[in-house]
Amino acid sequence: MARRDAAGDFVQFLVGGCLFGAGGFLLANQVMVRSELVWGRFGRWGGGFQAMPWGTPGMGVLMVPLGIGVCLLFAGTGRRWANLLIWASLAALLVGVLNSLRMTFMPVTLWQLAVYVAMIAAGGGLMFRGLRAYDDQGRAGVGHSDPSAEGLRREIDELRAQIDAQTSKD
Repeated sequence: MARRDAAGDFVQFLVGGCLFGAGGFLLANQVMVRSELVWGRFGRWGGGFQAMPWGTPGMGVLMVPLGIGVCLLFAGTGRRWANLLIWASLAALLVGVLNSLRMTFMPVTLWQLAVYVAMIAAGGGLMFRGLRAYDDQGRAGVGHSDPSAEGLRREIDELRAQIDAQTSKD
């Protein structure tokens, strides 16, 4: 396997990141987000539409398990239950808030949508290609790319031989 060019891979990763970010920005720029609208107090003729600032009705009930979880957490008892109640309540609140939002796409031409998707895909591909042959420590993997079971057995046998050699010296 040939040696990797770290500078070239970094530039490739940066170009891919720029393409990915620009495509994502342009696509996200075509999305309109607004809150759910409900009928006013007097129906169609009197109140008109009003935005509901607190999300969907009934979300206040989620404050009860959240309060119980915080109480348990500060009391120092039932730490697992406290964490479960807090995180479940926060997740349900987040889902409720996101559920009350309405997202619509602004009209775009097919050409624009194709360019956005191509930019995102090409950028992601370049970023993955730039990182392809590197391990967790950032070193280029030249000879350690055999993930098969036979390669793992061979490596384990080498490690056992090294351990046996050190224990026989002692």
